[in-house]
Amino acid sequence: MIMTLKKIEAVFPKEKLDAVFNALTQVDISGFTYFDVKGRGARKREMVSSGRGGRIEATHNINSIVIVIVTESQLPKVIEAITTHAGTGQAGEGKIFIYDVADAVDIGTKKHGDSSL
Repeated sequence: MIMTLKKIEAVFPKEKLDAVFNALTQVDISGFTYFDVKGRGARKREMVSSGRGGRIEATHNINSIVIVIVTESQLPKVIEAITTHAGTGQAGEGKIFIYDVADAVDIGTKKHGDSSL
């Protein structure tokens, strides 16, 4: 039986990255990709130095994006791990986007689908 694969893209504050990594590891997700991004959303931006002792609101927030491919059965526990460890319950802390994945191929083993994960 071929399981449906899902791609999760989670955007959240960069300072929550280690907590999310640890949470994903705890739910047996060992493969994921991340990178740091700049963005703007509902979350309040921090105050930064503007020179000569002044402070202004930053034009953007520094966030992280984690990308992980999971089976449909893994989806709820991964979403729970991310939302629990990336947020504090306030609006504007990030988003999780979920996509269907037609197939995945492990380059080394050439395995397809959920066995490639």
